Amino acid sequence: MAKSSHGLITLSDIRNWHLEIDRFINPFVPAPRWHLVPRPVAHFLGYRDHAPRPLGNVVLAVWSLVGAFCGVALVAEVSKLVPSFEARDAPTIIGSFGAAAVVQFCAIESPFAQPRNAFFSQMWACLIGVGISKLLALNPHVEQHTALGGALACGLTTAAMLLTGTVHPPAGATAVLAVTNPQTADLGWFLFPVMILGITLMQAAALIINNIQRRYPLYWWTSQPLSRKQAVDEEKDHHLKAASDMPIHYEDSLTDVPRRIVLGRGDVAVPDGVFLSIEERAVLERISERI
Repeated sequence: MAKSSHGLITLSDIRNWHLEIDRFINPFVPAPRWHLVPRPVAHFLGYRDHAPRPLGNVVLAVWSLVGAFCGVALVAEVSKLVPSFEARDAPTIIGSFGAAAVVQFCAIESPFAQPRNAFFSQMWACLIGVGISKLLALNPHVEQHTALGGALACGLTTAAMLLTGTVHPPAGATAVLAVTNPQTADLGWFLFPVMILGITLMQAAALIINNIQRRYPLYWWTSQPLSRKQAVDEEKDHHLKAASDMPIHYEDSLTDVPRRIVLGRGDVAVPDGVFLSIEERAVLERISERI
């Protein structure tokens, strides 16, 4: 039953109660080929030939300020222009978008800020939050239980995000608001289009502003290989590079800058954008202890 990272759950996973859903999903997700996209467009999708130079915290603070302001303002102003939102008295801005702005314009290298996490986490929050709100509405004394309902929605959303590799802290706030905030709860299932529009606008602002001097996202779906033939493709690329001076472009990478895991005595240094499973990190730690 022990398989590779693209196979079934390993015996180690069973012993550790570990479920890595990407093992089942990634082989079926098409790997992007950003190097085939025109460079001006690919630049604002996060693709780079070289890593951007490090920026001081003053510059980062300025871009974070500009990004958070533009992202939240864009969501609020566009939401006012949607007739169906106005007809249902939808809030012009869901409170969790404030937290999302901090993550997506300040901590842009965090896995929490990447597009997959930003989108699917909020979908989990809507599904669970609205579902619990609907169940509570069946109780005539619902006002007495909204606080506990909000706590349950937050807990279930957190568990769903962790199991699906889509952790994004602002989604916890969305789940709570879907149960405890009367204006948000009254939206019911219409919370889905409200959140989808907001997420899309926030993401568009992040792609433009974060790519002026920085790089966003680090990846769109995952930092792990997206297809079974990835290893074969990479081996072919290395052979091609040995025969020519053309740069290598990996299918599921947004940068051609090599990322290295460095082992020291008792220490494992993992670069940003590379995320290891519990099993992989345990192997590297055992090797580092033998150096």
